Amino acid sequence: MSVSFVVVAISLRVAFVSLMCLGAGGALSVLTWWFWKTAMPEPPALARLEIMSDRRYEAASARERELLLGEADEVMPVSVRNTKPRVQTPAPKPRVAAVAQRRREAPVEVRADAPVSRKPIDPLLK
Repeated sequence: MSVSFVVVAISLRVAFVSLMCLGAGGALSVLTWWFWKTAMPEPPALARLEIMSDRRYEAASARERELLLGEADEVMPVSVRNTKPRVQTPAPKPRVAAVAQRRREAPVEVRADAPVSRKPIDPLLK
């Protein structure tokens, strides 16, 4: 009878430890979910993209899409909104000093039957 009591006690300990591990894993999952929701607030500038990724936006008509995107403009800060069209300024011209034209000499033609000199380049190799 004592052997069966020991087996039951061990199985209860294993069951208790496994339930504790499952509980700790669930608690960590909930903690991770809470952390991700609170630690990474989305900037208001991404409000339009969030609305465009919604199924309601995909199924909406053109007029309804404009209204949905209008809701995003209310959330966005004024510095991000396109309140007026941008003026295109011409690109600045690079400031480079003028270079005088260099005079180049015409290349010397080498004949195919001209003798090739075999003089060493280095005077110490004579």
